[in-house]
Amino acid sequence: MARKTDGAENKHYFQVDRYVQQNGQWYYITREGEERGPFDSKADASGDLIDYIRYRNKMEEFGQ
Repeated sequence: MARKTDGAENKHYFQVDRYVQQNGQWYYITREGEERGPFDSKADASGDLIDYIRYRNKMEEFGQ
């Protein structure tokens, strides 16, 4: 787990791996705490995470 410090406000942020493997299947966890999956590979989970982030960003642009 890597720790980042924001010097201006002296806040600490922890970076955690979003990906989890269970019984040979891959999952990821969103910032909202939602578990997404299963995926056959970590690469598939990563691709879906990118799509999910793009979707969330679009929703925020439209105020949803």
